[in-house]
Amino acid sequence: MDGVGKDIKRRETMDLVPLTAEQAPDQRASTALVPLSTTTLRRTGGELPSVCLQLSASTLIGLRVYLDAFARHLTQQKPGSTTARTYFKRGRSFITWLEQGRDPQLRRLDRACLEAYREWLDRRFANLRTKNGYLTAVRQYLAWLVPLHPGLVNPADFVHGWSCSRQHTRRHLPVEDAKALLMALETDHRKTGEQRARNVAMAYLMLKTGLRTIEVSRARIEHLQEHVPGEKWKLWVHGKGRESADESVQLLKEVYERIQAYLALRQGPLQGSDPLFATTACHDRGGNVVTAAGKRLSTRAIHRIITEGLLLAGVKKPGIVVHSLRHSTPTFALLNDANPTRVQKMMRHQHYATTEIYVEEVQKLLEGAEEAVTQI
Repeated sequence: MDGVGKDIKRRETMDLVPLTAEQAPDQRASTALVPLSTTTLRRTGGELPSVCLQLSASTLIGLRVYLDAFARHLTQQKPGSTTARTYFKRGRSFITWLEQGRDPQLRRLDRACLEAYREWLDRRFANLRTKNGYLTAVRQYLAWLVPLHPGLVNPADFVHGWSCSRQHTRRHLPVEDAKALLMALETDHRKTGEQRARNVAMAYLMLKTGLRTIEVSRARIEHLQEHVPGEKWKLWVHGKGRESADESVQLLKEVYERIQAYLALRQGPLQGSDPLFATTACHDRGGNVVTAAGKRLSTRAIHRIITEGLLLAGVKKPGIVVHSLRHSTPTFALLNDANPTRVQKMMRHQHYATTEIYVEEVQKLLEGAEEAVTQI
């Protein structure tokens, strides 16, 4: 496997224990539910005996070594993705639980052990998606580990996660609330004229195109290019998990003009490589520069700006967060009868199933039978 290197030589530190017929998971009953990693263990001439890991000190050390290799493998596959970091963090949490939190009677990394970990996750976290995320990380890690140890069974394949609603827990902004947000940013007298122009242009861009905060942070002046003279422009987007600005969104004239009004207030001359949305100089009481002007806005700074705007506008409610601006874009488009395929392209959803969630939510807004209950 890529990224394992010398770590493969340390597999002898992993203590493998054979499973009896009673202990081995019923693979035939489970294949209808989940794809089994153990199907890759078939050899010509028969089946390998099923084995599991004994949770000895050497096995726990080996699990940490292999987790490092697994994270490197994911990083090599997608250098710009945060998946490796997330899986490493959650895998480390699992190993720490094995070392410190499990019942001492659980001496094998088998189905009973994974069921106990699932129960611990259920007590530890309230959010279903968070619980599933931790369980998925362990499942993927063990699935990667299985081919390195012939006969090893992935017990996580037989432990089910939690059922989650397909609907978003974060809400979109109603149109009037979105307008109130823009007005609050534009009239915030605590800010300078340049800061107000930047903040309102940034929020307007996010509402009209569905850009993520990381994509706004990465945007450069040279990414903004004319598409239809005087009517439409393209902004090339350096998206989440991508290595360069290789996708684009379309800007209409009103969005372009707000951005240009902001750029006109920036101290020049501006270069194409300069950030599209930049910091302004910030000084402490002694007159010393704390933050230099012209630097790229961090995602944290963007979150703070938008959150302040939501609070100032009085529209910060449960479920309304910075990411609600991105949720609002496809909702507004679909409410205006936009083609779902075009919405998928605008939002840069890899799978149509993601766009379909918005379609279902809009259909519920428009066709909810609750409005027909008028007798009481």
